[in-house]
Parts: sequence; C-alpha cells; structure tokens
Amino acid sequence: MFGMSGITHRLLDQVQHGVPKLSARVSGLLAVVATVVTPALSVEAQQDTVTVTFPTERCEEGTITSIDVVRGSVFDPDSTDIGVLAWTYRLMNVVHIKTQESFIRRELLLEEGECYDQFLATESERLLESYSFLTNARVTSEPDSTGGRRVTVSTQDEWSTQVDVGVTYDGGPNLEKLQVTEENFLGQGVFAEFTHRSRLETRAQGVSVSTPRLFGRTDASIEIGRDRPGNFFNQFVRYPFVGETGRYSVRQGYSRGTSYYSYGTPVGDPFSQVVAPQFREVIEFSAAQRFGGRGSSLIAGLTLSRDVTRFGVIAAAADGNLDELMPYPGVIPSPLGRQVGERAASRVWLHLGARQIRFQEYFGIDGLRDRLLVGLGYFVGASAGRGFGILIPEDAMGADEFFGRVNGSFTVPVGSSILHGGAYVESRRASEGWQDVLSDAELVAYLRNDGLPGQTFFLRASAAGGWNTTMPYQMSLGGREGLRALPEDRYPGGRTVRFVAEDRIVFPWPSSTLDLGMTVFADVGRVWPGDAPFGVDSGWRKGVGAGVRIGFPRRSRHAWRADLAFPLDGPETSPVLRITLEVNRLALGFVTPDHFRSRRFDLGAYSF
Repeated sequence: MFGMSGITHRLLDQVQHGVPKLSARVSGLLAVVATVVTPALSVEAQQDTVTVTFPTERCEEGTITSIDVVRGSVFDPDSTDIGVLAWTYRLMNVVHIKTQESFIRRELLLEEGECYDQFLATESERLLESYSFLTNARVTSEPDSTGGRRVTVSTQDEWSTQVDVGVTYDGGPNLEKLQVTEENFLGQGVFAEFTHRSRLETRAQGVSVSTPRLFGRTDASIEIGRDRPGNFFNQFVRYPFVGETGRYSVRQGYSRGTSYYSYGTPVGDPFSQVVAPQFREVIEFSAAQRFGGRGSSLIAGLTLSRDVTRFGVIAAAADGNLDELMPYPGVIPSPLGRQVGERAASRVWLHLGARQIRFQEYFGIDGLRDRLLVGLGYFVGASAGRGFGILIPEDAMGADEFFGRVNGSFTVPVGSSILHGGAYVESRRASEGWQDVLSDAELVAYLRNDGLPGQTFFLRASAAGGWNTTMPYQMSLGGREGLRALPEDRYPGGRTVRFVAEDRIVFPWPSSTLDLGMTVFADVGRVWPGDAPFGVDSGWRKGVGAGVRIGFPRRSRHAWRADLAFPLDGPETSPVLRITLEVNRLALGFVTPDHFRSRRFDLGAYSF
C-alpha cells in the first residue's frame, strides 16, 4: 500500500508525456484503447497494418540530466579569523557524520530523466528542511549543454549529537531537561534519545527511538519511560501525505501511561498545587485521501479509536514541592470532582478538510537570520463522530455520545509582513447536553518594513476558554507562554485573553559566528474563573520587559533568549528573569499550552 502512490504517479506521467515503443503484437489492441482514453494518439489503419503515433514528450522546463548533491558541514572554518575557533570548527566537522547522500536523494521528488518541475523542487526543499538535523536545504537548477537541466541539491547539517543540559531561569534556576540525543545516527535520519524532564508537575525519564524510513517514507517511533506517578509507553507509525503531491495517508498509534494533571491554586491558598493522577490508554487507526491539484486540495479521512481515562487519589503539594504530596484534606471541591470521573469510549470519526497553500521564502521570522518556507493560504476542517460502548469498562462514562470539532487558519502576506490567524472549537453531546466545549483563537502579525532591515514588530492577540467541562481543565495567566512578568501558575481560571507586543531587533554584528539581537516587549492579559477548579478573576494585568536573543551557529533556526520582565500592577512587585528558547514561533503554530493539554478530540484532516 505504501508504495502505490509513487507507482501511480509514474504511470500517469507516462500516459501524459508519452510511453515507450510497443511491440507489434500488442499495438493493435492499444490503438483501440487509445481512441477512447487518449485522443492525442493518432491511429491510421492501412490494410492489415495499424500505425500508432505517440506525441514526443515535451518538458517545458527541460529534462533532468543529472542531480548533484552537495553536503555542507556544520561549521564553516573560513567564516572566522580567530585561529582557535577555526581549528575547533574543523575538528567538530571531522567528528560529525554528514547526512548520507542516499538519504537526501530518497527525500527528493525529482529524478534523473524526468521533466524538471519547479514546484517539486520547492517541495523537496521543504521535505529536507523538515528534519531538525538539516539547517538549510536548496534545490536549484541550470541549463546544461544538451538542452536539459542540471539539478544541484545543497544541504547544511546541524550538529546532531547533543548533550543538552536544559537550565532555565524562570523566577529561579531550574534544571528542566537533561538530554542525550543523536538526531541523525550514521547520517540516516535515525533519532535516538534519553531524556530527563522536570518542569512543574512533570518529572519523567524516557528512552525513544524513531526513524523516517521504516517502509519507504513511513515514520515510526517508540518511547518508554517513567513519570512521577507511573510508567508510560508510546508507539506511532505514520505514512503521511508526501509534500503537496501525496494522495494517501495512514497512521496508527498506541499510548498508555500515568501522569499528573496539575491544578494551580489562588494566592494565599495553603497548597500551591493540587494534582490528579491520570491514567490514559489510547489506540488509533486512521486513513485519509487527498483530492485536487497541487497546493489546492480536499481531504477526507476516517478514524477508529478507543480511549480510556481513569484517575487516582487527589493529592496536594505545598510550596511547589511535588515530591512530598499529601492526600487532599476535606471534601474535594465540586468543580474538581466533576472533572475526575472515569471516562471511556470507542469512537468512529469522519474528517473533512479543504486546503489551499503556496510557499514563500522568508528570513528572520522565527530565529534571527534563519530561512523559513512559510505556507501562505488557508485551511478549514471539520470532524464529527460517535462513541460506542464497545471494548470499554461497563461503568465508564462517555460511551454513548456525539462529538465534533471545527477549525480553520490562514496565513497571508502583506507586503514584506505576514498576518496569521486561526481558531477551533470542539465539544461533545451526551444525554446531559453539550459538554466540554473548548475553544481557542489567535491573531498574529509579523510587521516588517524594507526601510528597517533587521527589525520585526511582533503582535499577538489570543483567547481561549472552556464551558461545562467534565474533564481535567484549567488555565493560568502567568508563565513563559502567558504574561512573562508573572510566575508560573499565577491566576488560575477557565477563560483567558492575552495580548503581546514585541519589537525584535537583529544586530548587524557579529556577522561570522553567531546571530545577536535584542527585544523589548509588553504583555497584557486577564483570566476569568469560568467553571475551572480554583478559578479566579485576575482583573487586567500588565507587564513590560527587555531581553537578548542569540542564535548559534549563524542562521540557526533556534533562538535562545534571556528576558527580564517587570509587573506593572497587582501584588507582584519583583521582576522575573526567564532564560528560554523562543516561544512564539510561526513554524510551531500558536496554541495556548495549558488549554491544549485538555483536548480529547485532537484529530482532524490536518493530522495527516
């Protein structure tokens, strides 16, 4: 099944552009078929002889006569005049194993002997740049001396072997991550990783292995590990739509594990967090087909899934110490009790979507001087389904229900600027009516002016909320993804609005070794209690700040930033220092993280 897409495209190309010479034994039969299927064929009967004339294949942009792959090293020793640094660059390039040419060639949608197609060249660039171990990929062509085209594929590697000590400063020093990773084992794109994560309620150790080449272009991954309350296991196999040319996609996933769902509490509460041990097991089988032309398509998909969620004893932590939990004293508040009942269902989903997109090159959108192919266009989608009480515990809630979600997004250029927006809403209908209504929306602008090179004015407005929630749900106003001048988990609630304004400036120096810039920003937001446990009305809260942004090596996709944020009102008076990776990134999409963690129906036509 996985290989049929490529074979079908090749056969269609042969029909459209001409087929090889045929033997005389079958030429008569094909002549009859040709009169019905291919009017371009000219059939002339002369006595006992049938002559079949095929049009000569025409390649408007020329036939590909050769494909040359140029693999760049991670560092360029000639980019610096500092002798010790140039010697270090050379040593690291020797130790690093470059991405293999065979791997790069398998990702291309172009082959020697075929017609050159600029659209497929751009799609090949996008497929290559989707790998984190490649910082840049270019597919260019030029005429050769025979009337054809010579294609050159140029790539540059990122450093793939990493020991990442993820130290952040977020109101205090935090060792959030200790990670040993090989992203490109032997240059074949195989990913292997050991990770220790520690942030808020999460303290997990895990080992994972993934490959983008299990069967042809099939992605596969497996992960095992342990979080604070128990073990977890995740397995996933997916044959995705290949760029904008693939027609079929299938996916299968299985996960199970126990983690904490953490609720923040208001200032002055004797406990800093209340946690619910949450066991969840999910198995999913999905398939989809895409109709339409390049960059403009309709998607239809089907999913079968089984989802079981159970909860343990509710506990509480004082002063943020989740290593010393105690049973929640007294009666559990009714908003919390409503969200921790056992739920299970086997479900059937139908997905429909429409997508129109083209890609344009931009520099310095997410990083400082990085190159990003931005998808311009729109997507709209809807999913609907029904749950059944099959293969689930008898006393679990949520079996007999209807559910649905709709979502849409757009990204448009405005001169040299970019405007992006998106929204979604999901819900389920049980015997009690509509429940677990979740909605999230954002409007984002990257404002740029050709007269001010190296400067981007970033604006974001977002809103999220939940209504009649019967599953774990709570948001907070503070934190790195919220108001940066407020500590994590500050002002919990059920509905929130946030506004961000930021001026990002890239310095013209140093130009050879790294990218350096600065930012000034202002945040405004508010949270309302809704029906979330421990929710409060924060009132409007404001903060301002400034920081430094660093990208290493030069043109890196990732930007580290150190920000000092100052609250302007409320009981908070101390500034907050945050050292983190860039959080507002177009390539990753814009979501409200503490809202996203409560989604139960996070599948749609966009998932393929």
